[in-house]
Amino acid sequence: MALDALMRERGGVWIAHGSGNADRDVVDANDRIMVPPDGPSYPLRRLWLTREEASRYYEGFANEGLWPLCHEAHVRPVFRAPDWDAYQRVNERFATVIEQELPEAAAPVFIQDYHLALVAPALRARCPGARTALFWHIPWPHPDRLRICPWRRELLSGLLANDLLAFQLERDRRNFIAAARDELGADVARSAVRMGGRVTAVQAVPIGVDYDRIQGIARRPTLAADMQRLAAELRIETPIVGVGVDRLDYTKGIPERLEALDLLLKRRPDLRGRVTFVQIGVPSRSTLDSYMAVEQAIDRKVEEINLRYPEAGGPVRYRKSALQIRRLVALFRLANFCVVSSLHDGMNLVAKEFVAAREDLDGVLVLSELAGAAQELHDALAINPYDAEGFADALEHAIDMPADERRRRMGALRRVVAGRDVFNWASDILEHLNNLDPAALPPAPLGASLVRRRSAFRRRPPEPPAS
Repeated sequence: MALDALMRERGGVWIAHGSGNADRDVVDANDRIMVPPDGPSYPLRRLWLTREEASRYYEGFANEGLWPLCHEAHVRPVFRAPDWDAYQRVNERFATVIEQELPEAAAPVFIQDYHLALVAPALRARCPGARTALFWHIPWPHPDRLRICPWRRELLSGLLANDLLAFQLERDRRNFIAAARDELGADVARSAVRMGGRVTAVQAVPIGVDYDRIQGIARRPTLAADMQRLAAELRIETPIVGVGVDRLDYTKGIPERLEALDLLLKRRPDLRGRVTFVQIGVPSRSTLDSYMAVEQAIDRKVEEINLRYPEAGGPVRYRKSALQIRRLVALFRLANFCVVSSLHDGMNLVAKEFVAAREDLDGVLVLSELAGAAQELHDALAINPYDAEGFADALEHAIDMPADERRRRMGALRRVVAGRDVFNWASDILEHLNNLDPAALPPAPLGASLVRRRSAFRRRPPEPPAS
């Protein structure tokens, strides 16, 4: 949702792999389609992969290798040479399509995430004058952990072919710079790496959400009706509602939050039949064993809790599908508390989306200390998802919190989220890319979405203190 907001605001071309059954049917002769469907405002250019390429590049190297390498969630990274070969080939293909879409040699190219770490050098070979920034959305591992990857030096070199490299957190920026120094012998400074006669700026730029869009939905006259319909659909009849919204991923700590809920209900019999917890779980990478295992564990735990506490139909409502943004805002407004219990996360925008939806200055955010969002959202209730007793304490505090404390905390959280939305994030990265000193940076290239220039993003002043 964050990147879609950027493209709606700034324009350009988004280049992405087409994987849906209907993707080929809707594009034009140039593999393009105008998106989003509800208000087409920018072209999406599709790139096609064979089933084997998608399996090895995306499911294999990216998600069985890099994802667990970067997330310290106790799943063993798997690195296979054929997956690495496919990853290199697909990154080359992205570079080819970017070259075709570049409107001019100096157009900024904004590359997104760990799937495209090698696009930059491939594009540079084709378009020496292209200017690129890459944002790495997930954590960057400590140099000692990075050594698990057999092709770590190639990844580092590929990323350093960008003019600008940005991470979510200062921790990740430090880890990357240390790895560049240790593995490549690069000259490093606090915010730059010099390697092979060129300099790459390296920054920490935490991502935000489309605050204005969420606010607009929260202010619609239809919100109350949306909330009522959703409550009926989910059979919510209790006075206390908690929510969790996640991909079904082993990094999100869903079994841990269910364990904490179970423990709370054991401690507090008075809450049985008075609390409903709604878990939205969006299936993800379901062909991988590690994802199937966590999905099965969640299924078992939900069934176990609902059988143990049958009052009001059981305390957990579990839905395995995504909600459209309008219904997601309605769900957030139904909630007395929202739980984000990541075992390790780059940011976790659900935490910020929940805060953005709470124009009523109510609701409590229960937030893992191990999610990147915890570095900014200090007025959330902090939890260690590995500490079941402490986690249950936080849920109890969220339920029992006085109204004045809820209002104070949410007001402070909203000032943070409003003051740093997705447009501030993109502006910081792209304006810095535009302003890099050409004398300090030899000709640069790279990309995954081509973003039109605009002199300035709209910026919003922080919200006034809650009255």
